[in-house]
Amino acid sequence: MQFRTKICRRTLLSAMVAGVTLATAPAFAEVKQINIANQYSMAHLPLMVMKDQGFVEKRLKAQGLDDTTVNWLNLAGSSAMMDGLLSGGLQVASTGTSGFAILWDRTRGQVKAIGAQTYMPTILVTRDPDVKSPKDLTDKNRIAVPAVGTSPQAIFLKMAALELYGKDKVNHFDKMTVTMAHPDAYAAMLSGAGGVDTHFSPPPFPQWEIERVPGARIILNSDDLTGGPATTTVVMANEKFRADSPKAFAAVSAGLRDAIDYINAHPKEAAEIYLRALKNTKDSVEETAALITAPGTTFTYVPKNTVKLFDAMYDVGVLKRKPNDWKELFFPELHDVNGN
Repeated sequence: MQFRTKICRRTLLSAMVAGVTLATAPAFAEVKQINIANQYSMAHLPLMVMKDQGFVEKRLKAQGLDDTTVNWLNLAGSSAMMDGLLSGGLQVASTGTSGFAILWDRTRGQVKAIGAQTYMPTILVTRDPDVKSPKDLTDKNRIAVPAVGTSPQAIFLKMAALELYGKDKVNHFDKMTVTMAHPDAYAAMLSGAGGVDTHFSPPPFPQWEIERVPGARIILNSDDLTGGPATTTVVMANEKFRADSPKAFAAVSAGLRDAIDYINAHPKEAAEIYLRALKNTKDSVEETAALITAPGTTFTYVPKNTVKLFDAMYDVGVLKRKPNDWKELFFPELHDVNGN
């Protein structure tokens, strides 16, 4: 399988800003370019579909913004997304719900979610024969996560530590984690290189690892920590983008709904888009479509159990405050749905 090379975050954000006037555009002017960042796992499929099908561009045209362009970037992990939104280099970013929670907390609600994308279990897989459960992980193990400390996987490990060892040891697994994009972690699990023997990821990577890595097995499911399915990924933006460019913001919001409706109506075509996005010529469209429609996986812009997840993050000390209602976390354009 061939994957895109991970881009240096600092170089990438500098390149985004260079020659682009959005950050300094007058407050009354709609942006002329929308920078949207996405990630690699299937949990971020809606933005891959948005890009492939040109849904944002179509909505921009309907808003009379024919000359507004959309610039798509791939980043690994929520830290890069945070930096991009805070610097103004990004207008829209796709990230795990926990990474979004940290940014919402840090900005006191200036960053909100445009909508949910999916809920699917995040799975901890190991190839270490001595590890039968998270309790067996030691300092010699290396757990690949998209971003140490801030990614959903890093937060889930804190929640697991709280459950296993108590509040004083919520950081028990931190020293075992390493930052690595999911495709790179999957390749490391296959090859045994880089010292990575454990990978915490959403589909399709756990399924591929269990099938292809000798002795690989599941030792933790995020649903066990959250008491059931919870929104896995969201699309987020800064309040400033919505205030300064309401038409462009509306185009992105509508484009997200278009993409999720497309996935649910056309899972085979969505699978083809996903495989193309990863330059994956090994896995079949049929197998990938089966993962998209698998029990426990749902693509929806409606938030599910987000407040419950934020509460858990507050309990482990990751957040300094928590919401009273899910509508505090999402822009008003989504308030017509029955979220939680």
